[in-house]
Amino acid sequence: MEKEEIGIKVTLIGESSVGKTSIINRYTKESFSQELDSTLGANYSQKKITRHGKKIRLDLWDTAGQEKYRAIGRHFYKESYIVCLVYDITNNDSFEKIKSIWYPDLKEYGEKLKIVALVGNKLDKYLEEEVKEDDARKFADEIKAIYKRTSAMEGTNIEDLFNTLADKYLTEISGMIIEDDKIKIKKGDTKEKKKGCC
Repeated sequence: MEKEEIGIKVTLIGESSVGKTSIINRYTKESFSQELDSTLGANYSQKKITRHGKKIRLDLWDTAGQEKYRAIGRHFYKESYIVCLVYDITNNDSFEKIKSIWYPDLKEYGEKLKIVALVGNKLDKYLEEEVKEDDARKFADEIKAIYKRTSAMEGTNIEDLFNTLADKYLTEISGMIIEDDKIKIKKGDTKEKKKGCC
């Protein structure tokens, strides 16, 4: 019997022009454009993948970075299992606002939040980097977030980011242990997880 598809809601938040839309477009359409309008409110995309024999539908929400739309964004990450905090590695202010605005806001309103990723985008412009990688990694460790540096323009680490998030989700909901791309089930965990479901 074919197993059911797992739906995972993923929301990307952060300042305007850090590349949230570009990350999603690169991942879902394998495309990149320098000429993108700022997101107004939120945009939805979807991608279906298979990880370790599990069919997964990623419901991707791209939220606006402008302050006037922040309340709208809260509606989306409030019910997300995964939230990506995206900053521009060439713009230190975008990183500082992750720490001072976006993450505190996420902690307050992300009721169902389970998995957080800190994503430093625009790695293709590493020669203009303002945010030290050590500082970003330290913050990611502090908030227990997955840390990735990406380039939507070149596609660097984009697929790896979402595969890592999907794998983390699978280990969280089913008690799976993924080692060397193989699945092991934690003894005694599976039945407990199933009983508590739904």
